[in-house]
Amino acid sequence: MQGYILGTTRVREEDLLVRILTQTHLHTLYRFYGARHSVVHLGHKIDFSIEHDMREIGKLREPLHLAFVWEKDTQRRYFWQQYLNLLNAHLRDISHLDSFYFEHLEEGAKRLEIENPKRAMLNLYAKLLRFEGRGNTLQTCLICEQPLQNEIVLGRGLVSGHKSCMQGAVFNQAHIALWLSLQGEFLEEVEVDNLWNLLMQGI
Repeated sequence: MQGYILGTTRVREEDLLVRILTQTHLHTLYRFYGARHSVVHLGHKIDFSIEHDMREIGKLREPLHLAFVWEKDTQRRYFWQQYLNLLNAHLRDISHLDSFYFEHLEEGAKRLEIENPKRAMLNLYAKLLRFEGRGNTLQTCLICEQPLQNEIVLGRGLVSGHKSCMQGAVFNQAHIALWLSLQGEFLEEVEVDNLWNLLMQGI
């Protein structure tokens, strides 16, 4: 089977617990290390098998790295790993998944071939918000509940408000609405940077 490595946790000396997202599951598997074992890293897409024994946690066997050309680019790999790390935290208590999440990462890997990496990950995030029903209508202020104007402030989780009601980076309301409608090309560079900083607080 194939999957994406969302996270690794070291146990004992060299062994790892590895979180792998597949079409329908988020597996936590035990990985023994040795001289003949291949290295597994956050963000890698791998082909692998699971060995089950009497223990509760299965063993990761025969992982084969299915590399993308863009992984040679340090910047692209960095933004990819940051997004997958956030997704791992977001899905921390889940083991069974909709196929959306695997296809979501498949799309992200393709986007990184041609798009600016930061914009590519933000566009993925907008798609995730839409799928999970967490999009913001951007109509009213979270604090005073009055209609929003052209300039808005966004907080973690994309809560929105007036500049006079909330502290934070200021965004153009129309640009954010277009981004949430999966038209991220309208975002200004400063908006991309500020949205990324918000995303880093958590999906």
